[in-house]
Amino acid sequence: MNSFVGSVALVRHPEDEENRWLLKWSDTELQYRMIIAKRLEGETYRECLDREIAWELELRQNRDYLISNMSRLHIEEILQLDDECHGTFFLLEFFAVDLYGKTSKASVEANPALRWISTQEILAGQTQQGEGIDRHLVALLKKFELIGRHKG
Repeated sequence: MNSFVGSVALVRHPEDEENRWLLKWSDTELQYRMIIAKRLEGETYRECLDREIAWELELRQNRDYLISNMSRLHIEEILQLDDECHGTFFLLEFFAVDLYGKTSKASVEANPALRWISTQEILAGQTQQGEGIDRHLVALLKKFELIGRHKG
């Protein structure tokens, strides 16, 4: 069985907080996904996410974004999608993240791989243009109701 231990960044839109979320296009997976960090030995869930946000979004730690002190949820879950032969064990923590300052917002807006995607699109598993969103992520977000069902 595959397993993944790490954290997920729920990066909220600066003006439309719980209605739009920052996702990144993966050229290898051909889908959007939230910033996901694999936890390394000796790291906390929050520390691994801090490292990954800085790297993937090209932002400065302790300056361009704020990670909540406590996770929204800690899960230990085996998830098997309908078309999979074997499930994946997830040990995850989800953290709310907010961009801080004009520099971070400008940097995110300038990156073509990043996109603000509505809650409705995420829960549907695809953007309005038909681009896919990570199915495992969608299944976990739905099961644990981690993001609201607001229209966006």
